[in-house]
Amino acid sequence: MSVHHSATYSASAMEAIPLLLFLALLVLPAHCLQSPRQSYHLELARVDAVDTESLNITDHELLRRAIQRSRNRLASIMPRLSPTRHSKVVVGEAPVLSAGGEYLVKLGLGTPQHCFTAAIDTASDLIWTQCQPCVKCYRQQDPVFNPMASTTYAVVPCNSDTCDELDTHRCGRSGSSDDDDDDVCQYTYTYGGNSTTRGTLAVDKLTIGDDAFHGVVFGCSSSSVGGPPAQVSGVVGLGRGPLSLVSQLSVRRFMYCLPPPASRSAGRLVLGADATAIRNASDRIVVPMSINPRYPSYYYLNLNGMSIGDKAMTSFRSTMNATTPDPNTNVAAPPVSGDGEGGGGTGPNAYGMIIDIASTITFLEESLYEELVDDLEEEIRLPRGSGSNLGLDLCFILPEGVTMSHVYAPPMSLAFDGQWLRLEKEQLFVEDRESGMMCLMIGKTDGVSILGNYQQQNIQVMYNLRRGRITFVNTNCESGR
Repeated sequence: MSVHHSATYSASAMEAIPLLLFLALLVLPAHCLQSPRQSYHLELARVDAVDTESLNITDHELLRRAIQRSRNRLASIMPRLSPTRHSKVVVGEAPVLSAGGEYLVKLGLGTPQHCFTAAIDTASDLIWTQCQPCVKCYRQQDPVFNPMASTTYAVVPCNSDTCDELDTHRCGRSGSSDDDDDDVCQYTYTYGGNSTTRGTLAVDKLTIGDDAFHGVVFGCSSSSVGGPPAQVSGVVGLGRGPLSLVSQLSVRRFMYCLPPPASRSAGRLVLGADATAIRNASDRIVVPMSINPRYPSYYYLNLNGMSIGDKAMTSFRSTMNATTPDPNTNVAAPPVSGDGEGGGGTGPNAYGMIIDIASTITFLEESLYEELVDDLEEEIRLPRGSGSNLGLDLCFILPEGVTMSHVYAPPMSLAFDGQWLRLEKEQLFVEDRESGMMCLMIGKTDGVSILGNYQQQNIQVMYNLRRGRITFVNTNCESGR
């Protein structure tokens, strides 16, 4: 891929940035936060919010779209969950293109400021947006970023430590006709379904509300095949790697709160000191994050128990090549609520679970999913249905004239290192009114389990990066509290 345009951008931008500062950015991109105690509040708009208002889309259609995007996302993320991959695979291949993300934020880039809409993603690192000239880009609603127009734009050299954070990169020619300059960092991401994005790794000013951060590293994409919806013009990775937004801004914690889909209210994201979860709540649980070398950028929890109602399922056994403290340890039946500060193991469990805000439905490893289905069939006294218009697998036929709110469905609890996260019926099932059924918002996968955003609704999810733990607290995310 030609990179001749990078030289034009680089020359003007480098004159605007002091040389010592520029070199520092390449070595330590996480310098950007102005003060460790600052906080940044962002509204999380749903990806279909504009279409909902302009086209009067029904709740049923919104859910159908989100479920399909989740399945597409699973198809792109699963090829990366292979034991043969090495530690930087998440940076090299992010599951964004074939999914697109479910929650969007408005940010500014460059000088003068260019506004763009980005999907937030807790399962990837890189910040990227499409850039002019787009050789082969997907259609987006926002104007495409023009790096030539930004006086603070500069390319990242290929021989820098920052460029080495990307697995798939190469040295590109920065001169339009000279042969003596091949030091521009060019990246290529490959995704499931033959989707790819490629471009130039660069630095520029990033604006969040009224706050500006100079020298933020991002991907300036000039070619994206199989792109996300037109509402999305880029991605903001919130993962654990060095190129994510939270790492670059030295954010020690962040929190989001997602309202129920039917409310059509926006969610909220808080970065920094204001990212707190409700204290002294009876159902507050704190879970240690695991570090799995196969998935270094993921927020990964040890899933070591699951229950339906008051019935605890069989303790899990190791079936994957992962390190675990004791895969045969029995897990006690779940309490009605958590007991606060969680403790326990630190190794990745064979049935670990990735937290993914960009997937709507949850996916369980196949054997766990089948056991869940068996237990639900015993508990729910309704006939099984098929052919859901929403594209869901496990459905129960509702009695004629009876809504989901008037039938019984047991709660489900997930044990993360012995700390039980209780999910109520509204977080597990959805009413498929066109089919007259109640359907489970959980699917199955042949790899690691994924906790989707439907199961995270009306929960404050707070990531404490310094202490390495995640806090869950039930709350009303529509209240703006």
